Amino acid sequence: MRNNTFICPRCGRKSTDYKHSINKTLVSCLWALHNAGGCARLDKLGLDNVQFTNFQKLKYFNLIVSTGQNNQWQITRLGVDFLHGRKSIARFVITRNALVVRWADEMVFVQDVKDCVQYKIEWQEQAGQLNLFDFKGGQK
Repeated sequence: MRNNTFICPRCGRKSTDYKHSINKTLVSCLWALHNAGGCARLDKLGLDNVQFTNFQKLKYFNLIVSTGQNNQWQITRLGVDFLHGRKSIARFVITRNALVVRWADEMVFVQDVKDCVQYKIEWQEQAGQLNLFDFKGGQK
C-alpha cells in the first residue's frame, strides 16, 4: 500500500496516511516494557535507536498507553495478552496525523509475527512469574 496524501479543501493543510505493521522490532519493544515490570520511562528500557524511534507505534495497536508523566509508558492488558499468545491484534493500522483511521481486517497472534517465535519460549518460561496484571487488590 502506498502512502496517500490529502489536502484539506478548507484550510489547505496537508495530511498523509501511513501504514504501520506489527513487526519484530515492535514486539521486542513491548517485551522490554513487559520485562521492566510493565511500566517504565522509555529511556530506562535499554532500547537501541531503531526500537527507541519506533516504540510509540505500539500505542496505535492499543498495546501501550502513556502515563502522562516523564515519557513513561504502561503496557495494557491487551499488550500482556498479545505477548502471551492469548489475544490477536490487527496486522497493520493506517494513521493520519498520528491518529488511527483504519485497522486491518486480518488479525495476528504474536507467534504469527515474522521472527518472533524465539520469544515464545521466553514467555512460556516466565508464564509462572507474576506481572502487574496478575494482582487484584494487592492479592494474587
